[in-house]
Amino acid sequence: MNATSKISQSYRYRMSGLTVASEIPLPGAVPQAADDAVPVDAVFRLGDVPERLDNPHHFGPEWFADDQQFLLNLPDVGRFTAINGREIVISPAPGMTVRDALPFVVGTTFSALLYQRGGWLLHASAVVHRGRAFAFCGDSGAGKSTLAAALCRIGCDFVTDDVCAVDHPTGSAPLVRPDGRMLRLFPDSIRRAGLEDAVGSPVRMSIDKFHVTPPTQAPDAAPLAAIYLLGDASPARPPGIEELSGANAAQALLRFSYRRRLALAYAGQGRLALRTAALLAHVKVHRLIRQRDLARIEETVAALQVHWNDTAG
Repeated sequence: MNATSKISQSYRYRMSGLTVASEIPLPGAVPQAADDAVPVDAVFRLGDVPERLDNPHHFGPEWFADDQQFLLNLPDVGRFTAINGREIVISPAPGMTVRDALPFVVGTTFSALLYQRGGWLLHASAVVHRGRAFAFCGDSGAGKSTLAAALCRIGCDFVTDDVCAVDHPTGSAPLVRPDGRMLRLFPDSIRRAGLEDAVGSPVRMSIDKFHVTPPTQAPDAAPLAAIYLLGDASPARPPGIEELSGANAAQALLRFSYRRRLALAYAGQGRLALRTAALLAHVKVHRLIRQRDLARIEETVAALQVHWNDTAG
């Protein structure tokens, strides 16, 4: 039985390099036309999910993992499992709508599926400018999405605003793959980016954050040119862009692996370190110190434009 035979009516998406079929619509994901000639890589479906795995090898906050399965158990939200890099099963908690449970599916659970397939993910937004991709790493709330939206306003193509899939074929330059989803922004960021006419559905009904269609989206993978770590300016630390040394850059990339404990569960410290070293042979890592004042975001955009022009090869 193939993956799609379990789904009577499916929605199709292209997410982080995978063709995804889902029996339920995924808010914030950009639908694709169904094409029987394109094989499905992964399936999302509703179903029963156990409370825990029988013999997990790895544990995290409310999650368990073994070599074949990942299980996320959020008592008030639902239970979700990723299986063999091919399938995600969704079981919302009583009283929880499927729609409000989905952010935990397309975030943590989908990242587990990508890790099961050998993927590498950064906690970063990314855009493409003149054929080169630039990623912006930061913790939740650091302003990754807002910066991506501001860069799209000047003509950049949108790639992702939270989970950045990096593909590094042996002997080639590293690539970033679009996650096939929309921006997710708060109202003040929407207004600043001038995207009021592109606002879609709420990310969750309980929070004032919305899916927003970016002006343009990157159609395919693009070579990764640079990575920036977002930092806040202060009187002792003025705005600027500084390149990190090899050791500091490697530590930063390990820290900003998306759901780092999950990445370590599937790749291990050694493999992550080797991947990081290989990436740094091609890509520079910089610290981007900027004012967090939304009214001054254009200053950050201008500084990046200058930096990109200065480093264009």
